[in-house]
Parts: sequence; structure tokens; C-alpha cells
Amino acid sequence: MSATLVLVRAIHFAAALLLTGVFAFRLFVGDPAFRNADAAGAGADEGAFIGALTRIAWAALVLTLLSGALWLVLQASIMSGRPLPVVLDSNIMPTVMLRTQAGRDWIVRSGLLLLLGITLTRMSQRLSGSSRGPVVIALALAAGSAAALVWAGHGGAATGARGAVEEAADAVHLLAAGAWLGGLVPLALLLGAARRAGDELWLAVAQNGATRFSTLGLLSIGSLLATGIVNSFFLVGDLGGLLSTEYGHCLLLKLCLFVATVGVAGVNRIRLIPRLFPASPEVRFEPAWRAIRQLQRNTLVEASLGLLILCVVGALGTLSPAAHRHLHLGFQRVVDQTHTSSLRPARNSDHLS
Repeated sequence: MSATLVLVRAIHFAAALLLTGVFAFRLFVGDPAFRNADAAGAGADEGAFIGALTRIAWAALVLTLLSGALWLVLQASIMSGRPLPVVLDSNIMPTVMLRTQAGRDWIVRSGLLLLLGITLTRMSQRLSGSSRGPVVIALALAAGSAAALVWAGHGGAATGARGAVEEAADAVHLLAAGAWLGGLVPLALLLGAARRAGDELWLAVAQNGATRFSTLGLLSIGSLLATGIVNSFFLVGDLGGLLSTEYGHCLLLKLCLFVATVGVAGVNRIRLIPRLFPASPEVRFEPAWRAIRQLQRNTLVEASLGLLILCVVGALGTLSPAAHRHLHLGFQRVVDQTHTSSLRPARNSDHLS
């Protein structure tokens, strides 16, 4: 059950962030790149590209809904201590949906996703990128659904001022990850479309799009670092919690993968993006096309590392935070030293009464 839950959580996070990333990419990267190319007299037909993004959005939407429903069923089984057939054939699911935070969170997120489906249907009927309104609405709904995942994590269990800070940091963390990691697939598609076209029209789009995404990625990475520090303060506590707990070990693995991903992004920004702009027309843009090919390859490497990060995130959500574990052990040591074996620290129960 634990391995299945980790896998379902990872799939859900990946789909939700991809859904956010598709619309963030369209609003801040793709559509402006096409508009700028048009304004410079180097217009490229974006219909096929936007159609591909729309199909990806539909696939991510369906996968988010299905994985979210399966996540809730698995969680209900764990909370009730009942096997899946019993959970599905009893009143356990209605109780979980209506009387637990996880259930209410699922209802809110599913409602936002259904509204997004309606918006996406309207967008599918007109693939032109001329109107920003539907894209803005779609991004708001996708981002709202992704941000609501904070209530399904450790931050959602905190209360008071601390809870507000944790939830805000988690929400920004999720949205920044969606803008960066979720936008890598659309970026790879854009670069691939430019390579297949192989003309100066699409080269202008690729140049503008890659530059814009690099800036968006830089802002996202800064937000991820800042909110990651806040989350670590609340959930890890100190170096001991990082080095001596299973939660801390998973977090270290996530940090290593994050550093590797940022390293690839740094190579893209510092070495490859400047090569997209030839020094003179006489070079016939060959260095730019080579840079686009390398950028597309590195983008796929970034996306693969991001998927591994989300697998670790899926596992982190099933583990007790290191800070909580440290508090438990510290209390237990006091109990042992005073020989008051009748005292026991209270445990947070995930079981339904």
C-alpha cells in the first residue's frame, strides 16, 4: 500500500504541475514569443503547436482527476484500516469526503479541475493564441488546484500563524515548481517544432521563447529556494533531523536532484541561450540551430530529473517530518530519565473513529 500511495502521489503531482506549466508557458512564454515574431515580420503559424499543448493539457487534466480520486481511495483505506473492496463498498468514502480535511480538499480541487475542463473545451474550439482571457482563466484554475494541494500535505496540518506561513510557503513552492518543471515539456515541444520547421521564422520564436523561459525559470528557482528554506525550518528543524531520520534522508536526495536540475538549467542560461543569437548573418545561423538542439536535449534531461524529484516528493508526504520525530524522541528521553513510564506522548491518529 505504501509503495502504491507514493507512486499515485508522484503521478498526481506530476500531472498537476504539468497542467499548471502548460498554461503558464502559454501566457508568459509561448504566446508572447509568437506575438513578438509577428511584430518583427517573422510570423510563424502557431496553430499546430497550440493544438499540441491543448492535447497535453487534456491528458494532464484527466490524469490529475483519476490519480486524485485513487489517492483519496487509498488514503481512506489507510485512515479506516479497511481493505480497498470494503472501502469502496461501504459508507467510508462519503465519510472521508465530507468529514475529513483530505476529502474536502479533494472536492475543492476536483471542482476547480472540472471548471478547467469547461474552459479547456472552449479553448479547444479556437486554437488561435490571439485572446489571452481564456488562457488567464485556465491558468488561474490550474494554479488554484495545484496550490490547494497544501491542504493534503504536512503544512495543512499546522494551525495558527505557523500554519498560515507553512501553507503560504507550500503554495508558492508548488506554483513555482509548476511554472518551471511543468513548463519544460512545452519548451521541448517549442524547440522541436522550430527544429522541424528549420526556417528563420521559427528561429525567431525559439530565440524569444527560450529567453523568456530562462527568465521565468530563474524566478521560479529563487522562489523554490526561499520557500524550501522555510519548509525545512518547520519540518526538519536542525541538522540532526536532516541526518538521522528517514524524512531527512529523502529530503537530502531531493536536494541533490534539485541541485543537478539547477545545474542543467544554468548551463542552458549561461552557455546555450547566448548561442541562439549569431554574431553576424554570414554564419547562416548554424550555431543557433546547434544550440537549439542542445537546449532541447537538456530540457528533456531537466524534465527527467524533475520527475525523479516528484517521486521523492511522493515519498516525503507519507513520512513523519523530521522535526516531529525529533520532538517525539526528545519527549521520550525525558520520560525514560524520570522513569515515569505511565506518561506517553500523544500521537496524531489518521484513523477514523
